[in-house]
Amino acid sequence: MVTKKFPYLFSPLKVGPLTLKNRIEAAPTSLAELSPDSYLTRENIAYYRLKAKGGAAIVTIGESIVHTPTGRSHPKQIPLDDKGVIASLVEAADAIHQYGAIASIELSHGGMECDPVFLGGRNPIGPSARTIDIGFRTAETRTVEVEEMSEALMEEIADAYGEAAATVKTAGFDMCMVHAAHGWLLAQFLSPLINKRTDKYGGSLENRARFPLMVLDRIRDRVGGDFPIEFRMGGSELAEGGYTIDDAVALAKLVEGKVDLLHVSAGAHYLVDTMTIMHPSMFLPHGCNVYLAEAVKKAVSIPVTTVGGISDPVQMEEIIESGKADVIAMARGLIADPEIPKKAQHGRDDQIVHCLRCFECIGGMFVTSTTKCAVNPIIGREFEAGFPAPPTEPKKVLVIGGGPAGMQAAITGAERGHDVMLCEKSGSLGGALRYAAGVSFKEDLDKFMWHLIRKIAYMPIGVILNTEVTPRLVEVANPDVLIVAVGAEPIVPDIPGIGRDSVVFAADVHSEGAQIGGRVAVIGGGQVGCETGLHLAQQGKDVTIVEMLDDVAPDANLMHRRGLMLELQKAVKIKTGLRCVEITDEGVAAVDKGGGRVTVACNTAVIAVGYRPRSEVVDALLGTAPEVMTIGDCVKPRRVLQAVRTGYDAGMAV
Repeated sequence: MVTKKFPYLFSPLKVGPLTLKNRIEAAPTSLAELSPDSYLTRENIAYYRLKAKGGAAIVTIGESIVHTPTGRSHPKQIPLDDKGVIASLVEAADAIHQYGAIASIELSHGGMECDPVFLGGRNPIGPSARTIDIGFRTAETRTVEVEEMSEALMEEIADAYGEAAATVKTAGFDMCMVHAAHGWLLAQFLSPLINKRTDKYGGSLENRARFPLMVLDRIRDRVGGDFPIEFRMGGSELAEGGYTIDDAVALAKLVEGKVDLLHVSAGAHYLVDTMTIMHPSMFLPHGCNVYLAEAVKKAVSIPVTTVGGISDPVQMEEIIESGKADVIAMARGLIADPEIPKKAQHGRDDQIVHCLRCFECIGGMFVTSTTKCAVNPIIGREFEAGFPAPPTEPKKVLVIGGGPAGMQAAITGAERGHDVMLCEKSGSLGGALRYAAGVSFKEDLDKFMWHLIRKIAYMPIGVILNTEVTPRLVEVANPDVLIVAVGAEPIVPDIPGIGRDSVVFAADVHSEGAQIGGRVAVIGGGQVGCETGLHLAQQGKDVTIVEMLDDVAPDANLMHRRGLMLELQKAVKIKTGLRCVEITDEGVAAVDKGGGRVTVACNTAVIAVGYRPRSEVVDALLGTAPEVMTIGDCVKPRRVLQAVRTGYDAGMAV
């Protein structure tokens, strides 16, 4: 008998006629890189195969639309009413089955959240007529009229759900998920904020649930009793006057006899401030929505799934053991590390790469229509990563710089069989990641740094600390390949008073011995300045951010910025349109756009105006080895995503 570290998490569970091998579900996620017809490509299929290979019991394909003439909310959703999609669905189900996982797929309809751009110019539909601002995943926001659905159209769309479920069953899927959360069509009917109907489909919860129940009945009629249905429902809209946890409990009782698994989430897209709770930001506790699933589970006898910012098997085990939920669904967690289930099952949970909850995956989709991950460099190119070209011959590789880019380059190079030496100027590895220690909302970034450090320690990588690499040292080492990852340094603005003892650079705020007064002015309102200001405010400092532009954190991705701004509003004063001209005994002197002079009183000024690459160091090392690569911030200061990705690419290119 194998002793399991997490016996509850890895116990089987019956869902209808199926048996889950463990309690972990790969939650539905969208993919931007579908084919021009929005069919699944071999790259998409490789993404889902990776999750199955990693050990999830259920792998769920996301964003599949049942009625494309009225249901598309963005251009990259799988059209289940297009018979041409079936071949790619068959391949996807086969890929998921290859590793013993259950194949599921999310059936959805955008309702009023659909942009006319994706509906051939027609207005979106919803439970009630209304005027809304639309622009979800498009470049501009416009006002459109939502048309109230007729009963005939309800019948048509309910039939479309049934037909879609029959299609995916034919394609080899084992179950389906009906999306009635997050503000999509079925959730719109359930919401008292959105559903203002006065007929039998509006008013009481029983009436508001009538159309979703019709949908479930049509699906069951088409697929029979041997095809489990997972019902994704909101636990709360998290808004005054909206759908509440009491509604969720009542709804769960209404659908209990029609579905096999209840999947409880939170929030709605049309309530934008709830989106960073729906997909919990780094500023919220892990598992912040579990209480909603717990309340639903107490009211029903069928299994319940919880979701939202969970990636630690210790927390998962506690949730299952305590009876708060029966299944843990992960979306971003299994993007960051698809092998979380396997690692946890085999007691290697210390090797898990935890999701940073930085929204590089979701935020990137909004802007560039690509899927990437800050800590997993193969996301977005899973297919090619499955067939790595072996090195032609082992090479001697010298990596300079022990930050995230340098560490990732060393790890990838060593994994490919090269002889790797890593040199770091300071006394420890980590580089720019070291600032995450002690910052409450950066705990997962700190974990990632230690993951890289531990991995280097396990591997045949030589590490030399307290050593600044010079051209002479490179000459002595005589590497075949030199990878330069020496990072960036803070920009020092030409401001009178910059040399005062009361001035600290953002990079040094977290250093041991840094002297920070009770009143702080942060000069520079980019992402670094805002996060530094928030951290200091959480320590009890009176913080004011001073920014020359009209807004702050424009360099943060869309979703992370939304979560960051919500936190800043609670704790930090923000002054925009001010250019710092001097640092005095009284504080930071600045001028506004009209030339008026103002003083922001403080006893510590934190400089956060940006970073510049260490170009002089790079230039001195060019030509010192047969092949020289430059990666990370010494090319251009950016975020963890680019550091890890360029490090991985360099290691693969050797």
